[in-house]
Amino acid sequence: MKDKIISLINQGLSINRISKKLGGISKGTIYYHYKKIKGRKIKRVRIKRDDLLIGEFIGLFAGDGNFFKTKQYHYRIRIFCNAKDVGFVSQIEEMFQELFSKSPFHFINKRGDVVIICYSSKKIYELIKQYLYWDEDNKKTYTVCLNCTEHSDQFKIGFLRGNLDSDGHLSKNKINFASSSKSLITNIKGFLDDFNFKYTFEIRKDKRKNRVDMYHITLSRKDRWSFLKLVNPRNTRILDAPAEIRIPARE
Repeated sequence: MKDKIISLINQGLSINRISKKLGGISKGTIYYHYKKIKGRKIKRVRIKRDDLLIGEFIGLFAGDGNFFKTKQYHYRIRIFCNAKDVGFVSQIEEMFQELFSKSPFHFINKRGDVVIICYSSKKIYELIKQYLYWDEDNKKTYTVCLNCTEHSDQFKIGFLRGNLDSDGHLSKNKINFASSSKSLITNIKGFLDDFNFKYTFEIRKDKRKNRVDMYHITLSRKDRWSFLKLVNPRNTRILDAPAEIRIPARE
């Protein structure tokens, strides 16, 4: 069987065609030999050691990401975006390509209102767990937080950007962070304090059954433009910034 596989690979047949031709033999077995003959076909994730990009990815995942492991032990990482934010989705995919040296794949949910950006990678999962904790017996959104608070300024900026872009609110009149995880909000407050930004903090209680409290941080209007200039969020439609501090265009 090994000689048949090698012969068909050398003839230029695809892994799928070889599998069918040989009666459904495992694609993994074929790929093992393909890799030795042709070199690796599936591009590996390689993480760029860039604190700003890592912080941004971790902030995005903390806000609007999830993870699950399939029965085949594939590690699925997903980020959820509003389908209307086409430009933002494009920017995020480009950023992921830069950070992981591999493009994600994406699909739109059945209702057509959410774009789901995906990776299948144990290495990315390990990166997430290096920075984030959540109670695996509870909903991630209720308990997610950073494993530690000692990070570089670049990581903090990226984290604030990613979390605002995913789980925050940005308009002409307000910059707001919101989460059902008190610990995550504590992380955000700490980073805002580190950069001397002023804000208000509010707990909004939901009286409906099976609902949790929501924690809100609203940035001071006085610090609005200095915050935008530092963090430079991607998911923005801000039009009223003074020209001298307008958010710079991205290359």
